[in-house]
Amino acid sequence: MSPATLRDRAEYLAVRAGAAELLKLPPAAAARVMEALGGLAFHVLRRRTRIGRENLRAAFPQKAPEEIEELLSEVYRNLFRLAGEIFYMRRLLRESNWRRFITVENGERALEVTVAGRGGILVSGHLGNWELLGQALPYIGLPPRSLARPLDNPLLERYILGLRQSGEQRIILKAGAGAEIERILEGGGFVSLLVDQDAGHKGAFVPFMGRLASTWRTPAILSQRTGAPILPGCCVREGRRLRFRVLVGRPIRPRAGADPGEETLRITGEFTAQLEEWVRAHPEQYLWLHRRWKSRPGERALVWAGCSA
Repeated sequence: MSPATLRDRAEYLAVRAGAAELLKLPPAAAARVMEALGGLAFHVLRRRTRIGRENLRAAFPQKAPEEIEELLSEVYRNLFRLAGEIFYMRRLLRESNWRRFITVENGERALEVTVAGRGGILVSGHLGNWELLGQALPYIGLPPRSLARPLDNPLLERYILGLRQSGEQRIILKAGAGAEIERILEGGGFVSLLVDQDAGHKGAFVPFMGRLASTWRTPAILSQRTGAPILPGCCVREGRRLRFRVLVGRPIRPRAGADPGEETLRITGEFTAQLEEWVRAHPEQYLWLHRRWKSRPGERALVWAGCSA
């Protein structure tokens, strides 16, 4: 990691000062402050707002312009609430009290994977509070090693990494992590990955919200190599309270003897379809500000059969 620049130091001090002020407030008041900042960002971050508006219009062509604007405004409020919760949830969430804040839907699916003893690949997306998901998973018997890209600011990276690992969650940095992840899975452990950002021209192109989206092949390839099933999951908020639901999808298992390319598309398509179902149910909690459909399939791309680009 490169040395901190003057700008890095200024950003770090600003974040630490803001977090210190936020933590002086009760959680409900802190959430209102962050929502207000999110409402401001909706008007200030014009490029991101434009990307979000374009994505929402394409995903929900039946919605009126005013509905799109309200959805997009709520996306910003959710994002900023999440940012605030990173700082104060570690003070609230404990093994002894996590059920006050979190309910689990279809938790028996997680138990099914755990009992099988083959480990598992937990796949999620930027929906609800994805940071809290990593903190909550150990409490339902799935202590993952979460794959993450380090922040560009080394001072902030060290600080945020400490917050992320304040409970039982442990972070693996993406660079050169392949061999370590395979060792974890082969030993019956769990890894957690966010799989809903553009994967470039080498991704698997599968349907997402009505369009082909370049999606990371990594979970499908790891599943085929190790035999570990894929378990989709997410953590969505319930209203304005400090309440969340962890949703667990059906396990996706690799098929022995299947063509690797076809199996990669099948697995990737299945977990992406599950994520889409959750996004359609909670569109105001999804990170529409990312250029999810940036890449287009080339001649040699892995493309879901029967779908046009």
